[in-house]
Amino acid sequence: MESLSTRGRLVVMAGREARPSIPIGPFYVKSCSMVGFMIFTEPPHVLEAAARRIGRWLAEKRIEVPIDRVLPLSQTAEAHRLQEGRTLEGRVHLRGKLLVRPE
Repeated sequence: MESLSTRGRLVVMAGREARPSIPIGPFYVKSCSMVGFMIFTEPPHVLEAAARRIGRWLAEKRIEVPIDRVLPLSQTAEAHRLQEGRTLEGRVHLRGKLLVRPE
């Protein structure tokens, strides 16, 4: 909540079973709003507009994506194992995104 500005917007992307604790008091007095976002239900034109905005922000260096490691295409199976180890099993620590590059 500390990082939200007055009239800021909190975009929630979480699993259906997620039960986050949100301090309503600070949220309320800053006149913030909360929006749920499920990528699979958005129409193509919304996703395209979002992708263009994100691409522009990346090019302008307004946002930065942390990269844990870059793997060659031949190691795509390893990238999947790492991601599953993090996401499904919680046994792998990643400090950013995994990228797979063409060889």
